[in-house]
Amino acid sequence: MRGRGLAPCVLLVILSGGCRPTPCAAVHVSERKHPFLALDQHEIPALRQRVAREPYKTWMEYVRRGTPELGDPCAALSTTAGGISAADEPRAEDGSTAPDQDKQEYLSSACALNKAFSWVVEQRGDALARARELLMKSGDTSTGWNKKPGAWYWGGALLNYAYAYDFVQPALRAEDDEAIRDKLEGALARTMAVYEGFNSAYTTNFRYRVGSGAATLNYALGERDHACTVERDLFGDAPLPSLSVVGSYGPYIQACLTEDGTYIEGPSYQDDVFSVMLPYLQAMKRLSGGDRKGRDYVNAVNTPPDWRSDTRIARLLRYGGALSMPDGNAATLETGWRAPLQLTSIAASVLRESEGRRDVKGFYGWLSARGKAIVNNPVYSIIYTDPDIADAGVGAQEPTYTSVVTSDMTSLRSGWGADAVHLLMTSEHEYRPSTHSQPDQTSFLLHAKGQYLIIDPGDGRTYDIPDTSHTSLFQWVNSSPESHNLVTIDSYKGIVSTYQTPAWRSYDFITNLSRAVDDPAILQASFLTGELDSSTVTIDGYTNVRDVSTRRTTALARKSYVVVFDHMISASSGSSPPMRHYYDAHLHYSGQLGCRPGAPAICASYARSTTSSLATAVDCGDVCGEVRWPSGPAAGRLVWATQTDDGERHIELDVVYVPRPQALSVDHSGFTNFFPNMTFRHPFSVARYVGASTQWLTVLYPRVVPAPSTGVPPNAVAEPSAVAEPSAVAEPSAGGPPSAVADPSAAGEPKPVIEALTVVPGGSGSAALVSVAERGTQDLAVVSDGATPVEVDDPRVPSAKLVARSALLLLRGKSLERAQLDAGTSLSVGGRALLRATAPVAASLRPDGPGLAAELVLSSAAQVSLAVPRAGAQLYLDGKPARTTYDAASGTASTSVPQGRHRLTAR
Repeated sequence: MRGRGLAPCVLLVILSGGCRPTPCAAVHVSERKHPFLALDQHEIPALRQRVAREPYKTWMEYVRRGTPELGDPCAALSTTAGGISAADEPRAEDGSTAPDQDKQEYLSSACALNKAFSWVVEQRGDALARARELLMKSGDTSTGWNKKPGAWYWGGALLNYAYAYDFVQPALRAEDDEAIRDKLEGALARTMAVYEGFNSAYTTNFRYRVGSGAATLNYALGERDHACTVERDLFGDAPLPSLSVVGSYGPYIQACLTEDGTYIEGPSYQDDVFSVMLPYLQAMKRLSGGDRKGRDYVNAVNTPPDWRSDTRIARLLRYGGALSMPDGNAATLETGWRAPLQLTSIAASVLRESEGRRDVKGFYGWLSARGKAIVNNPVYSIIYTDPDIADAGVGAQEPTYTSVVTSDMTSLRSGWGADAVHLLMTSEHEYRPSTHSQPDQTSFLLHAKGQYLIIDPGDGRTYDIPDTSHTSLFQWVNSSPESHNLVTIDSYKGIVSTYQTPAWRSYDFITNLSRAVDDPAILQASFLTGELDSSTVTIDGYTNVRDVSTRRTTALARKSYVVVFDHMISASSGSSPPMRHYYDAHLHYSGQLGCRPGAPAICASYARSTTSSLATAVDCGDVCGEVRWPSGPAAGRLVWATQTDDGERHIELDVVYVPRPQALSVDHSGFTNFFPNMTFRHPFSVARYVGASTQWLTVLYPRVVPAPSTGVPPNAVAEPSAVAEPSAVAEPSAGGPPSAVADPSAAGEPKPVIEALTVVPGGSGSAALVSVAERGTQDLAVVSDGATPVEVDDPRVPSAKLVARSALLLLRGKSLERAQLDAGTSLSVGGRALLRATAPVAASLRPDGPGLAAELVLSSAAQVSLAVPRAGAQLYLDGKPARTTYDAASGTASTSVPQGRHRLTAR
């Protein structure tokens, strides 16, 4: 069989004027004896020993009988959609699902794989006969293999057939072997004819799946020409013409996977892709030289020059756990699906230590302890999970990290307990071809105390009726900035990019990928200290409101609560008159599911334990909870009260805006996309600020509260949508805190007092005090324009004066424990200068003996002064002595600090 591995070269010569093919992996399979994709004949005894111990023993039982989540594909062959998880149900852009024939083909391949593996391990004659029977029919059933959404199943089917054939080939009669090869070669030939052509079917996750399955099947047939074509497309410098902008990016893997390892279609699609791609990449590495000499695109080892040291796949596998939710589900971004990450044991096994193997190993152990370590395919789990990783699952380890910040994502978490506080913010800035990308730059999620409290409603597909045009509900969930937790400007919250803030171009077949993102969110600074973690992102200009830019800092303080600092900055502020804008800050709330009167029972049980996919849509009504106004709507604060899905804990989320917004309202008509074919409504709040340039802070404080005597009301009450003009200072929360107890679910956690403080007249900005009497803490949050000083003089806290965009000071008994400053040039606390700079810096400060230690992020070089304990103190920059100048008047020492991230200490 001759492949067409060099065909794209002609097109690329025309488009770009040259062609430099990337060398393909040196795979020599024509003379190998089966099996060889995953193991050789002499390795089978060790495999049989492996399945005698846990967890392999349990996984082998899954091979025989099916997994708890997906069922037995062999038994499901007579039904249709059985064995396909809810999160794995693919849809085309028009919302239609795949015909039953495509699902049947996939199930047939999965059954063939399981039976073939059973033959290898247990030498069961009935298993061999069944595998042979299914392989003889390979490719006969699917009718949608070359179009969406059927092609989604086709990629997995090709992979399964490849491994199944490899396992049983030594036991086949010559005539059966020839017949099966004809079937498989025919399926591969027609697949590659479409794959190498100009089409809209094999794109994004479909292309990754089909290409990986086809390349592996090519290997299994003892050939490599088509595999070489796929490799050059996915990882080389010659992407095939599946899109109209061939050559506008490099290897096709970069089309949906960013350099920092974010799969832009969402974590559920990340599983879709790598459930097929990881077995393919493992086969390539093995057949091209193994662990020492094999080509390894995950860890960028023995890869061609064009791939260089690109480890984006390793970063994706490493950071998937960091972004996951405290309940064990994958990050509910883009699709909104609530489902665990799969493949974690395989992901940990393919990583080298230098690329985060230990981190993913711990994450797999953490998932296992919670019963969330989903086995996507038991055969691949058995052969590609290393024993030390398997032991981590049995031993229930934990990840070695908590918070992680990349250029794409901010993940701030208090720990790995089920009741951890976890904030996840997006900072998308690279355009990628996906119908799932949404206008959500700077949006964030919040999961705390065992519940989803602030949510991404998802991609709206549950509201998309098959075989019709997109519904208005789908468009709102999928395409409107209003459905995200961000700030919109002047009601630019439409469903097309020309009426959005932020704007995000919808994907279509002729999208120009070389065009810049409309409103990219750029990471500016981040600090991860444990007690005070933060991240700052900016949108430097809105396409549709050209005079406005934004700066958002999110901070997780004391592993307990979140402060969000928002700056809306208009270039017209210095003009006369300045432009007047309406800035609307949106927050979307969620809580206990399926507990409304009349809600079908499946709505509650699905939230607690995902079952099989629903065939028809179910309306589950409103999420359960209540919006409360402790001081009336005009106070600029509300409380979202709800429960965990099991009803065991009652939770309150205090939401306090400082200064008070000009208007604060709640809408109960938000729609969500948690599970396929299940619809929920949720409330969302809108806080409006009016002006040219303005800034505010929002405190989000979650806590467990005592169960009310009457329970949480079954229906949220309507709140006033119009509010009075705010006064200068927000009222503090009413009521004293309860006593701290060992069991927070019984008597609740201490109640914070969150109130606005008066700033010294003549300055700028606003301040809030967050205090918890039982813990002796008084934390000060300040937001300002960054140009004029703001001063706070309140007897409960040390006097504070600063010039900065924002600051958060953690205080206990009036003593400073931690401080963070964004875009600041000075900070003084208690009359003592702590930090000065000749240009704005981001800084994280902590006491270091009698002096301070600072971590700095500078966008340009500056002279930085730091409080020191005595005259003659020596400053150290990144651990090395720096030229130091002492200023007796301020008690600080200064040195020159270059652009970038640095550590500054004094001795």
